[in-house]
Amino acid sequence: MWQSKLKLNDGETLKHVSSRSKGSMAQEDITEWSVLNSSGEVVGTVIHNDHTALNGFRRTQSVRQTDSQNNVLVDESWTG
Repeated sequence: MWQSKLKLNDGETLKHVSSRSKGSMAQEDITEWSVLNSSGEVVGTVIHNDHTALNGFRRTQSVRQTDSQNNVLVDESWTG
């Protein structure tokens, strides 16, 4: 699962912010999450993309995690 690719410190959790679809046939789902520390303060952002190609139905996913200063902590893509 994509959450296993994240770098979360002890006590940090994810809170769903938004979801949307993109593309002529809504072939890409984009979900944004806030990373909260144990006090409930936002300390980062996670964006997960899940894209299915219209030709061949190949699925590609990516996840990008940034901290509150917009430093990239995780930026990975994979198929399947």
